[in-house]
Amino acid sequence: MAKKSSIKAIKRGQTVFLCVMLAIPILQWFVFWLYVNINSILLGFQNKIGGWTLANFQQFFTDLTVEGSTISIAVKNTFIYFFNSLCIIMPLALFISYFLYRQIFGTKFFRIVFYMPGIISAVALTTAYMNFLDPVGPFGIVCEKLGISPIPELFANSEYATTTIVIYCIWTGFGTNILLFSGAMSRIPLEIIESARMDGCTTLTEVFRIVLPLIWPTLSTLIIFQCTGLFSASGPILLFTKGQYDTTTIGYWIFDMVYQYHNYNIVSAAGLVFTCIGVPFILLVRKLVEKIPSAEY
Repeated sequence: MAKKSSIKAIKRGQTVFLCVMLAIPILQWFVFWLYVNINSILLGFQNKIGGWTLANFQQFFTDLTVEGSTISIAVKNTFIYFFNSLCIIMPLALFISYFLYRQIFGTKFFRIVFYMPGIISAVALTTAYMNFLDPVGPFGIVCEKLGISPIPELFANSEYATTTIVIYCIWTGFGTNILLFSGAMSRIPLEIIESARMDGCTTLTEVFRIVLPLIWPTLSTLIIFQCTGLFSASGPILLFTKGQYDTTTIGYWIFDMVYQYHNYNIVSAAGLVFTCIGVPFILLVRKLVEKIPSAEY
């Protein structure tokens, strides 16, 4: 009887311990996820004094359809950053990773060069980039030598500002992608590559018929992750222009509306609209990606 009582006491203690340990994350989930998200959804249907209204959605769609409005510029720039990440940075990172995988001359040096921007402080990088492109910096000196006058202020001109920041994003955006692609390629069995080369496999055939199918799980996952950021794609707008000169994005617009104007209601309405558009898009991309077969090894 004593032994059974001790076993019951141990089980009771374990149950209490598990309940206490689980209570913290469960409470955190209720407070910081469920409550916050429900409250955010409700804010979209309320005015600033708590009354129920659809005016937030009406104002959002009105501003969205006005050419030159802040939100329309933000949506346009966000799509620019999204397609830049998906259609420029990712293919270039894949291309670079393949040549690093092929162990070209200076592979270790180039690996450090491409990954270095990913570990250096963003503040330091943006400061160096702005100083380099300053009209009185190296860029200005080169323009002066070439007889270009007046020297363009790339960050203070709506015609150049977004493009200049996009170029910065390309320069600093390879690190993580190259790390993941290189890791996936390094797991490809050497026997497969050597056998293909003995059979006269060309470089293009090796890339498209061997390497890409074998790393497709990694590539497809990154594509889906990129698509989840459809409406959150952004550059370092706060560090460069603070949204001026038509450089604002949806992410910065939300930041500005909340911290400067304290307009939570229209931000909540915009978030609901973007969610209703983004979720079907992501599910469609996932379905299309899963239809492409990957090679097993």
